[in-house]
Amino acid sequence: MSSFMRLVWSIIVLWGLTGAAYAQSATSALQNCLPTRDMQEAVASKSVVAPAFAVMTARRQVPNAEVLRANLCRNSDALVYVIMALQKDGRIVQVMIDGPSGRVKSVH
Repeated sequence: MSSFMRLVWSIIVLWGLTGAAYAQSATSALQNCLPTRDMQEAVASKSVVAPAFAVMTARRQVPNAEVLRANLCRNSDALVYVIMALQKDGRIVQVMIDGPSGRVKSVH
């Protein structure tokens, strides 16, 4: 499958999500995300683990899934990576990784 077709499929699946609770939790988690420059500064100052480390941790939690998005966001006063992954069955999984420690906080 081409990259373009995977992108189209991902968009279709995202539009098809119907769970209001899931949509609300995903939206609230992504509301306070840092711009790329701020994320780079947080990584450079060693305030958080590298994004690649967070993505690898999420991939271990959701094997055989394609990572669609990884953002560094503020959750209360903590920095967390919010990683969205597409499973082969079409379900989207949100993995939250604690920014400073790199540990999994939740998988939904």
